[in-house]
Amino acid sequence: MPYIRTCMYITPMGIAGVEIGSAGPVVRRRAVATDEPLIGTDRYDYADAFEVRVPRPDPRSAEQWARAALEQAPRTVRWVIRVAHRYVVRFRLGPSSSPNHVLGWSIVTSQHEAIVLEAVSPLLRAVIVARRIDPTVALATTYLFFTRPTAVRIVWAIVGPVHRRVAPYLLEHAAVLG
Repeated sequence: MPYIRTCMYITPMGIAGVEIGSAGPVVRRRAVATDEPLIGTDRYDYADAFEVRVPRPDPRSAEQWARAALEQAPRTVRWVIRVAHRYVVRFRLGPSSSPNHVLGWSIVTSQHEAIVLEAVSPLLRAVIVARRIDPTVALATTYLFFTRPTAVRIVWAIVGPVHRRVAPYLLEHAAVLG
């Protein structure tokens, strides 16, 4: 049975953490990596990370994990995500069926051990870095770069708590599919 192991997020006010209940031990992480080379040199305004561990080695690449998490989620969950991304956060999403996109997010780079997804809106730029830490661990980190800080803080006050519940669910769902 997979278990969600980590949830940490960084806000302009400092580091905060939440434990997500699941069918296994939960460990708090002290910080999101501040030196992530795949996001460039821009300073992010918010970041959170979720890690899932599976009991047996899983050969899927980071892109396959990302696709399983986002594109193979239950239809209702995918619909809610697309609506929130397009109409609340106002991301300019690509076609869901495109091999260059994952649920509308542009693939910036994809290697076996890591994939970088990006979505842009008038409010912010968001980057998801999904990594295969080892054959039994997948890690997804979301970075937000605010374009309009005041507006995005209002939107994120609503969307953020939902994101912090849905993201670990998506990872756990992808783990079960493996």
